Amino acid sequence: MISFKQKYKVFINDNWIFFDDFSTSQDIENEEHELLEASNNLIFNLAMMIRSGRFNTNIRIIPNAEMKNPIDLLLQEFSVLEAAGGVVLNLQNELLMIERFRVWDFPKGKIEKNENCREAAMREVEEETGVNGLEIVNELPTTFHIYRFRNEWIVKKTYWFLMSTRFVGTLNPQVEEDILRAEWVPNSKVLEYISNSYASLKELVLSSGIVKTQEF
Repeated sequence: MISFKQKYKVFINDNWIFFDDFSTSQDIENEEHELLEASNNLIFNLAMMIRSGRFNTNIRIIPNAEMKNPIDLLLQEFSVLEAAGGVVLNLQNELLMIERFRVWDFPKGKIEKNENCREAAMREVEEETGVNGLEIVNELPTTFHIYRFRNEWIVKKTYWFLMSTRFVGTLNPQVEEDILRAEWVPNSKVLEYISNSYASLKELVLSSGIVKTQEF
């Protein structure tokens, strides 16, 4: 099973806010960023910058003894949409990917009422691709990204799961959800497929250790 340390890295377009607990900070040492200490004023000001469209840097926030969970304070500044998705491997060690709006992604979607994140992830994979016989192998890092939709700023919190399947049938992309294609992608080509995808998706692939090839 794949092991990892959960990182709280919130993406705003290609920039990010990294909430450091000093266990994973080595992962961003080679990336340019500002180092700031957590505080109520800092979180409020960052939220204001995001909503004004002026956030264009990388911020690493170090802990403050009086603030145990500064990420929670940031999330409170926005509407939070919870979603779940799957990174699915078949018997050939290929990964299931979808193309939507000319961007390659993994199948995912909103968690419905009376549904837990595992149930939602498996349902979304099957609905968006037609793949069934899914088994959850492991939990993957949760991703966060902030975006604007209809004049509202939203944090999308996506729970991810590594899944396996023996499915060998025809893929059936869900066109009513604007999915143009669904493909089994060889492990060696996954980074190529997501080279112009969402920053949070790249982070998921690289941090989880599922794909072990050259970096971007």
